[in-house]
Amino acid sequence: MLKQIFNNRKQILEGIKNNLFKKEHIEQIANGRLEICKGCIHYDVTGTGCLVFGTAPCCNKNTGGCGCSLSLKTRSLSSDCPLAVPKWNAVLTDEEEDNLNKKLK
Repeated sequence: MLKQIFNNRKQILEGIKNNLFKKEHIEQIANGRLEICKGCIHYDVTGTGCLVFGTAPCCNKNTGGCGCSLSLKTRSLSSDCPLAVPKWNAVLTDEEEDNLNKKLK
């Protein structure tokens, strides 16, 4: 679990930042992504399959999802749905993500 969090720390920090400092265009993307997630078999509102306790709704790791908090993941523009057939894609390119991460430091 810690390794997965460490490996995705940049996207997690981006999601936290965008959750704390809300911007309309990011909220529109996040809401659209969350609506897609709500229709997925891995959508977990109870939190039983969350990677980190107390972060529901999440993508249920017990049913094959990633276990991520969807309130953060959907607001991370550099993140995508990691399923074999992704439900939604990243909005930022690698270069844009690097520039954003420099600003987050």
